[in-house]
Amino acid sequence: MTQALKITVTTLNNGELELRSPGLVKRINPKELKTDPELGQVISVADIKNVLGVPTEFDIVKYAVVFNPPWLGMKKQGNRQQEQPVILDRLPKVNPPIFSLSNIGQSINISGNNNSTTTQGDLTTIGTIFGGSWYVRTNQPKLTDRSTWNISEAQYLRQTDNADYVVGSQPTFWQSQGKGQYWGLTTVQRFGYTPPATSGSGFSPTQRMQSNQIGRTIAGEAALGTLVQLLQGLGDNVVAEVLVDSSGVYRFENIPTGGIGGSNNYRVRLYPNGQLTATPEIKEANFSSLPGQLTKGTSVLIISSGFSRENSGNSLIGNFTDWRGGVGYRVGLSEELTVGTGVIYDESLLGLGEIFYQPSDFPL
Repeated sequence: MTQALKITVTTLNNGELELRSPGLVKRINPKELKTDPELGQVISVADIKNVLGVPTEFDIVKYAVVFNPPWLGMKKQGNRQQEQPVILDRLPKVNPPIFSLSNIGQSINISGNNNSTTTQGDLTTIGTIFGGSWYVRTNQPKLTDRSTWNISEAQYLRQTDNADYVVGSQPTFWQSQGKGQYWGLTTVQRFGYTPPATSGSGFSPTQRMQSNQIGRTIAGEAALGTLVQLLQGLGDNVVAEVLVDSSGVYRFENIPTGGIGGSNNYRVRLYPNGQLTATPEIKEANFSSLPGQLTKGTSVLIISSGFSRENSGNSLIGNFTDWRGGVGYRVGLSEELTVGTGVIYDESLLGLGEIFYQPSDFPL
């Protein structure tokens, strides 16, 4: 019967048999089947009709059982294509140098008249060091007088999926109260998630504390034996599927939503009795996420310490005064709620509190 109907049979861990074909997904208990002493496990014509939903009749002339499955000519439902792994075997490994100078840029601005001419410049250098990047930008109020030059920006930055390290000029992760630029050392430690891809605007502690996607749960109720398929967006590719058991509940956990790595639109198709030839019930599952919101169980720690810096006319690196710093911690408590706390010293001791709340069934 399975060969004639092109049904694949898989024995599950609980002992049940999962029957799968282009038009049918069904689970049956083998104890409900009969065993013939010569043929082995058998199924009655009545069960083929009633349980599997396959019209069956006996051809007396040919003395054969004739199956007429409703999925004849039906194509198999497509699944989402998995990203193919990058194979690096036997490829030569090229290690980057410990230090490199990638770019030097010099801009010059000349202004004035026949009596007086002013020449100003801006010198930028970019490179890599110790697995990270560095850059220095020097302001040249008087291009020909090196004593007037001052470093306006200087930074070393190393970013990975799990942690970031930045030394030098940078923005603070809190709303700064002090004067002048902030120069210091900051590390961002992520636990259980990766950040979104960085843009060309430089290091942003707020962006690096965000997640590239939020894991959500899609659940609902359906009758026993219903095949539930989860589809992403408007396409027809199946992300996941499940057969509803006696609990009457289907559940898809840790579905990526929001950000770059996930979609905010999913659809659920429900096929009664696992019959893929039937007209399914379709339900929408839409999500919205807040910047800064994290998946349940993931967290991030940020530690920063440094000084205020003000440019000085006779100093290349300027003057450093007034220590500033802080510690912040953010954790996803549930799929809808992310909270954060911390302590900051910026001219005075300050407390930090964050709440990111985005309920799925309420417009808040």
